[in-house]
Amino acid sequence: MTLLTNDIQDRLARLLVEEGLVQESKIELAIKEAGLNNQSLMSYMIEHKLLDNEILVHATSHVSGIPYVNLENTTIPQETLDLISVDIAERNMAVPIAEVQGRIAVAMLDATNIQAVDYLSSLIQLPLKVFMATQNSIKHVLDQYKTDLSGVDALAENVDAQTQADAESKRQVQTIVQDSPISKALNTILEYAVRAKASDIHIEPLEKSLKIRCRIDGVLREIMNLPKSIEPALISRIKILSSLKIDEHRVPQDGQFAVAVSGKEVDLRIAISPVVWGEQVVIRLLDKTGNSFNLEEMGYAGRALRTIRKGIAAPNGMVLTSGPTGSGKSTSLYALIKEIKDDSVNIITLEDPVEYKMDGVNQIQVNAEVGLTFSAGLRSILRLDPDIVMVGEIRDGETANLAVQAALTGHLVFSTLHTNSAAGI
Repeated sequence: MTLLTNDIQDRLARLLVEEGLVQESKIELAIKEAGLNNQSLMSYMIEHKLLDNEILVHATSHVSGIPYVNLENTTIPQETLDLISVDIAERNMAVPIAEVQGRIAVAMLDATNIQAVDYLSSLIQLPLKVFMATQNSIKHVLDQYKTDLSGVDALAENVDAQTQADAESKRQVQTIVQDSPISKALNTILEYAVRAKASDIHIEPLEKSLKIRCRIDGVLREIMNLPKSIEPALISRIKILSSLKIDEHRVPQDGQFAVAVSGKEVDLRIAISPVVWGEQVVIRLLDKTGNSFNLEEMGYAGRALRTIRKGIAAPNGMVLTSGPTGSGKSTSLYALIKEIKDDSVNIITLEDPVEYKMDGVNQIQVNAEVGLTFSAGLRSILRLDPDIVMVGEIRDGETANLAVQAALTGHLVFSTLHTNSAAGI
């Protein structure tokens, strides 16, 4: 928390009263109580919720002459974050945010701490431009510090040494599957992806190495290159966690499992396919804690939001979400289902796979191996007295025809279509 001089504290109190943010009597009481409790005025006001933290810090920056910055919706490039290590950033509650005219812009919780500013400046070897920010803003940037992947290389070397020591590859793989270095390597990769807010992890075998890439903001980026020798152990470990056959290398396999990474519960959808140099693994990350399925929080607003709510309030018809892969079609459908979910209606969904489990919704997992396809499942659903039907994806003409028929016979149908844009429907 920023430590204020008596002069700045008085000016802050006058500003809050003049702007009508706090009553004068409450300010006077706050100053008196803070003094008795040996607290700063800001600490007291935040503790007793006299004013929003963001507004208070903004006002403090105004009277102290230190520029203010709100970082709660800002993503800082990794190369900028690397200027200050995460340990030092956490200790000083100060994070680098940009380079401005040969100076490094740093957001600090206590921007008046001259000693901390001098220390950071000497550490970076560049002059600083200091900004004042709230604790939430600082924590938001601290969460963006990505996991250090350098340890994975050491773990890979450890596995490589074990590989050379054991000539029997099959027995060696079984041993490494249960060994901690592989578990640690996989966990480190997953933690990096979660912190970077990646949607997918690609593990791709090459002739002489294993390439790891993450899809961040829709773009695939290579994050590391591992020795080829680690491939069998790493992929076997993923297969075991996904309850897949570790001795099957000829056909594609799909699975899923859940892990707790960085304090978050994350569902992982696994797709493994044989390629020329081994087996490729694609892991889709579904952060269960990061989705509230609230239409406003997802960016819908104004006329668009009113149109959506009018459409889903209809007793029958069809609502389609469309767009390219990873654009948020399924997430939008879940938000619509949550909006209309009620004890008075029977909601049945047909999904491949079931990405998020929702209470009060009857969710069916498509299983083509036993004949439960979208079209077959939709026929069955219509005999289960549904009010609202959600079909995860319309993939063929038969499913499309059945969905339209359901919409024309008194059901409200939700589904998705793969297109490049909404107009692509």
